[in-house]
Amino acid sequence: MRPICLLFSIPVLCVGFAASAEAAGVRWESDVERGLQTANQLGKPVFMKFTAEWCGYCKKMEKETFTKPNVADAVNQNFVPVLVDADKHEALVEHLQIKGLPAMLIVSPEMVILEKISGYQTEEKLMPKITVGLAKFRSRQNANSAVASKAAAPQPPTRAVSAGSSEVVAPSPFAQTTAPTPPPQKTIQPAFGGLCLPAVNETRSLVSGTPKIAARYRGKVLYFSEQKYLDKFKQDPAKYWPQRDGACPVTAVEDQQQVEGQLQFAAMFRDKLWVTRDAESMKKFVDNPARYVDALPAQ
Repeated sequence: MRPICLLFSIPVLCVGFAASAEAAGVRWESDVERGLQTANQLGKPVFMKFTAEWCGYCKKMEKETFTKPNVADAVNQNFVPVLVDADKHEALVEHLQIKGLPAMLIVSPEMVILEKISGYQTEEKLMPKITVGLAKFRSRQNANSAVASKAAAPQPPTRAVSAGSSEVVAPSPFAQTTAPTPPPQKTIQPAFGGLCLPAVNETRSLVSGTPKIAARYRGKVLYFSEQKYLDKFKQDPAKYWPQRDGACPVTAVEDQQQVEGQLQFAAMFRDKLWVTRDAESMKKFVDNPARYVDALPAQ
């Protein structure tokens, strides 16, 4: 299981695919983790094809679509192709919300879904979707570079919750707060840049929360974009809460420092959410997550 970063859309790219008479088909990688690591090392997106032994249309598509030179060359040259047996990877199928077969996903090396393709596809239908997926990947690369540059610069104060906001004290570490009461004498910055944790998890994109729907959890102020997301979080906070309370595992291991991560640079590993501090740290984590997770002291 891998990263949950977000999605920005920028310019549409023109991508040309050269047909090759020698193309015999797509060179699929069957190990999901290895495919993601290879994609991270090469800086390529992943083309994931979900299949099963009982899926007749999956076999038909493999024989009639993925053997076409244009399709095979486009996938082999621009992606790391990964073949996923849905019956052997049920947890991944559920996590990525695959509802039927055949199904294909174009994802970043951090497992950000860029394009979802459902049902049987001919060459004519599939090629434009491949082009769109590649354009989104390039756009995301540009956006992440911009975010990383912005994160490196001093940031002005953002939305804040008044330290004097009234709270409903609950028996758990979770307590809902009211909207801020102006003018605040002392302000507390929201955790994770004010992004809505459940929305980021479920939509795979950055969704800003609002101080009008705020809560405290484990000593941090959280913003939510909608009441339904606050309700979901209250029902099962552990489902959405990052490991190590959002501290960057790379910085913790390499520098022995606790630095809060950013949801822009988050990753899923062993079905847990890990948040890193910047694009460079996320790349290190995705390339070898076990190195950092296993080196951390038990909590």
